[in-house]
Order: sequence, then C-alpha cells, then structure tokens
Amino acid sequence: MSAARAVPDRQGLLPLFLTVFIGLMGFGVVLPVFPFWGRALGAEPALITVMLGAYSLGQFLGAPLWGRLSDRLGRRPALLASLAGCALAFLWMALARDIWALGASRLVGGFMAGNIAIAFAFVGDVTDAGSRPRAMGLLGAAFGLGFIFGPAIGGLVAGTAPDSRDFARVAAVAASVTLLAFLAVLLLLPESLPPARRLAARDPAPAGSAATRSPLALLRARPAVGRLMLLALLVIGAAAMMETSFALFADDMLGWSPREVGLAFGLIGTIAAGLQAGAAAPLARALGSRRVARLGILAYALGLAGLGLATTAGQTLAALAVTSAGVGLFTPAFQTLVADAATDRDRGLVNGLTQGASAMGRILGPVVSGGLYQGLGPSSPFLAGASLMLAALALALATGRDGTAP
Repeated sequence: MSAARAVPDRQGLLPLFLTVFIGLMGFGVVLPVFPFWGRALGAEPALITVMLGAYSLGQFLGAPLWGRLSDRLGRRPALLASLAGCALAFLWMALARDIWALGASRLVGGFMAGNIAIAFAFVGDVTDAGSRPRAMGLLGAAFGLGFIFGPAIGGLVAGTAPDSRDFARVAAVAASVTLLAFLAVLLLLPESLPPARRLAARDPAPAGSAATRSPLALLRARPAVGRLMLLALLVIGAAAMMETSFALFADDMLGWSPREVGLAFGLIGTIAAGLQAGAAAPLARALGSRRVARLGILAYALGLAGLGLATTAGQTLAALAVTSAGVGLFTPAFQTLVADAATDRDRGLVNGLTQGASAMGRILGPVVSGGLYQGLGPSSPFLAGASLMLAALALALATGRDGTAP
C-alpha cells in the first residue's frame, strides 16, 4: 500500500468526523421545526412536505456534480465550496416570509450540499477493504450524532409555542454550525486525493477499461452501481416519508411541540450512532456488509410498520427505536458496498450517483407522504414506507445471490 493509501487511525479521521457531524447537525436543526413553520405560514401538509423535500431535489441535481468536481479538483476545495453555499442558504431561510421562499431556500441549500458524497469519497480514498467498514461506521456515527444534537437543538431553540422570530433563529443556528464545519475543513482536514490521482480523473479512461467520464457510461459498464442506486432510492424514499410526516403526526395525534419532536429525532440519532460506532464494523466482519445491509432494511420496515400502528407516545418511541436500529445497521454497510464498487478514478462520481439516488428518494418520499397524510390519514405514510422497505429487501436478497452488489 502506498503512502497516499495508508489507513488512518481514529484520530486521523477526526477532522472528517467533525465535518460530517457539524454539517448534519446544521441540517438536523431544521427537521423537527419545518412542518410547524409551514403551518404558521398557512400551508397544508401536502405542500409542506413537498417544500421540505425541495432540499433533496437540489441535492439530486448537485450531488453527482460535486462528486465529479471533487474527483477533478480534490476533496478539500469541493467541501469548502459546498459548505459555504449551505451556510448562505440557511441565512436565506432565516429571511423567508412565505412558504415559497422557504422552499426556494431549501432547494438552493440542497444543491450546495455536496459534502455528503465528498465525505464518503474521502474515506474511500484513505482506507483499504479491511479497514473500510470501521471507517464507514465512524462516519455513520457522525451522521447519527448530528441527528441527536441537530433536531434536539432545533426543537429547544424553537420551544413549545414558536413564532416567526423563533423559526428564523433556528435557521440562523443552522447557518452558524455549518460555518463551523467550514472552519473544521479549512483548519483541520488535509487533502486525500493527490494531484496525480486528480489528473487521472480528468484523463480519458485507458483502452479496455470502463469509461467513467460520464455517469451513463459508468452505469453501462458497472451494473452493480445501478443496483445500489435503486436500493438507495427505495430505502431513503421510505425513510423520507417518515421524516417529513412525523412532526405532523406528532402534532395531530400526540399533541407534541417542536421540542418533543426534536428530542424524538434525537432518540433515533442516539441509537443509530451507537450501532454505527460500536457494532457496525464487528457485524460487517462477521456477516459481511451485504447481510448487515439486509438486516438494516428489515429493521427499518418493522419500525415503520410499528409507527403506522402506534396510538400512544410509548408505542411511538418504541417504533422509533426499531427504526433507528435500521438506520444504524444499513447506513455504514451500504456505504461500504458503494466504496467497494468504486475505483480511484471514479470514487467521487460513484458516491455522487448513489447520493443522487438517495436524494431522489428524498424528493419522491415527501411528495407522496404529504398527499397520503392529507388524503388517507396520519398512519398512511408510515405503512406505505414499510411496504417500500420490503420491496428494497426483496431487491437486496435477489441481486446479492450471484455475488454482485448489493
């Protein structure tokens, strides 16, 4: 293994861990508050969930571009640019005075949020196959911790009876923590992609190898990447149906405020982070990342079904705990499969494509969940999401039998 490919220890990954943690915390502070904000602006549930999903439309458009840009220019400058853009989008959100301006700020923020694909590409750069599950678990734990502190902070800042000033304050907090992520990259994170490997990404693929300059060429040459994209679309789409309708459900069925919703999302993050940091790597070594991903999908499906059947706060929290176990098992296992499907030449592009598919799930999920909620009732988005998870499990079981991903 070359020096550029040396496997870092936990301390070596700390700057990236902080970057992802702070970035996800900035995103998470908005999650429990946005539906209440939309209702305060006079919007119906169907429109609120669509506007909440506008972030993912922007991410769908931007993630492959950011991933490819990081292949050509380096991970560090792409991370800095995307984080700066995210901070500006949150400031725009703080100034929003109607649901359309709120949605537009989410759209721009999503387009600028290329740091997720770049972060996973960074880990792929600096790990080998043996150490990758552990590193992906640590990065997944940063995601989980971001969802512990982000929604909890958002709910606490908004309080129990928020007005427009409280909502704007939440967006300002999100902008501030995103700027902290920018400073973490600027001051602490080294470049993971040496200039020679950046030049390789700019050059045409050598004769006889897969052409990776365009996404379509890569998908034709490597069908496994397409299967991973479809899996991400199904799983993340189902998860997004829960995330965008849960605050509405908690308000209507349980009488919760943004504070309780934020703490409930924090519960998801706590359990997911614990699994990702402590259990993900040992399970991947014992069972393989493919099997762990399947277990995560199954837990996801059971948790969403439980939410659809819940009628009390205790039942709701128990179902959220099972759902969070699905998050903790699936996320690092899936990202390990993505890293294994990529090469040095196209790692940013492959991560961008799978993150783009995840973003498409986060677009379609909110579009469907709001209509279901408004037309069929509060439980319907969760039950529909559980059905999608079962379809994802069937895909994972069927396509893995021949030794291919997932």
